Amino acid sequence: MSFLTLPWVIGAIPIVVTVWAAYACGIAIAQKTWTSGEAFLGALLLPSGLTATGCQLILLNQNITILLIGSQIISSLCWFIVMHASGFRLTPVANLETSSEKYPGPLKIFVILVSGYIIFNVVFLWIVPGSGRCTIGKCFAYEWALGRKDHVFAGLYLGISFGALVLIGILALLFRAFLKFYATTFPSR
Repeated sequence: MSFLTLPWVIGAIPIVVTVWAAYACGIAIAQKTWTSGEAFLGALLLPSGLTATGCQLILLNQNITILLIGSQIISSLCWFIVMHASGFRLTPVANLETSSEKYPGPLKIFVILVSGYIIFNVVFLWIVPGSGRCTIGKCFAYEWALGRKDHVFAGLYLGISFGALVLIGILALLFRAFLKFYATTFPSR
């Protein structure tokens, strides 16, 4: 019964959340219900849990900065893939309003998102790494819920989830800007 001793390397909450996210993604893809909150959260949390688990199992001794940024990119791209498979489609190029929308609005949002993404990752990487900061005596609830702090999973799981959420917004704004540029540069006949 040694597998029941706490804390686990991968905590109970990420295991349950990742299993639920796989179920929610499967239902969203099978029923084509991309508008549900379960589809959105499942598409965000499933790749976050899987990439953090992959980093824990395979890439344990790598640089945490590279693991965090790479996993956020992979998770955000997987979010778009799962949402597309569940029926989510962007507005067609012909329906984009190019004259009524001002450019500083999306630019301001883009700058805020990129700044927030950079600040989040810098602060996260400054606070999270290091096994000496949290032991079972100091952070019992954290280690019981998310996993042991001296392993890479517990830190990456939260960083991937929140960082991928911001990166999804950045990529969506970039894609919309590309569609608007394409619609104005190459108008359809």
